[in-house]
Amino acid sequence: MLSTQTLPKISLLLIILAGCLTPNQLFAFEAPTPTFVQALVGAAQFSEDDLTFAETSTTDGTTTSNNDLSSMPYLGMAFQHPFKGKNTQIGLDGSFLFGWRSKDTKVRGGSGHLAVSIDSSLWLIDLSMGLFVKHTFNNRWRTYVAAGPVMMFGDYSEDTDEEDLETSEREKYDKSDSAFGVGAYARGGFDYLFGDNAYVGVCVRGLKTNLEFDDAPEASSGLSGAQGFITFSRHF
Repeated sequence: MLSTQTLPKISLLLIILAGCLTPNQLFAFEAPTPTFVQALVGAAQFSEDDLTFAETSTTDGTTTSNNDLSSMPYLGMAFQHPFKGKNTQIGLDGSFLFGWRSKDTKVRGGSGHLAVSIDSSLWLIDLSMGLFVKHTFNNRWRTYVAAGPVMMFGDYSEDTDEEDLETSEREKYDKSDSAFGVGAYARGGFDYLFGDNAYVGVCVRGLKTNLEFDDAPEASSGLSGAQGFITFSRHF
């Protein structure tokens, strides 16, 4: 099985080879080729253990809370620039995507005398660049697949409020955790031409990276997940 360190290297090598083996054919155009630009709106589901953050009370040291932030809305932009072809095209596929999730958690501890409130938030950014293959049929439907390397950055933060219900003493503190990782992605989908240079479609995307948060104690060696999007596209 390929590791998360090996996948992006292989994907990058494929892109380099595609540009080097037949540069004249890939980049020779009689006229400028339009770029297909997509707006993506959807959601992501990541592995639960990798994005479940644990917090232990500083007051009694035993009260714990687990915040599962593995599902979240996701949106962004993507583009596909063809190197060659008409009905069937091969070219460069890239995207910039952003996901976020916030959650308020309340727990009791210390035999019911301690109230802990945690306001947590997480955001993820991923940048990808790969190759796509697309086929157009009936002049309206377009199907495509794409794959390549991906970079991902994430930031987790939380604000904690602990209150002793017997003495009314309160303690507030906050912390944050950032992580960076690389890996590989693959996506596939279709678009339908419903107006003049106006497309609507859907796509699914999977990715696997070596990104890991220190505050997620059950995390594996990397973050993986699946995303689904509705797309709105046109040529520019």
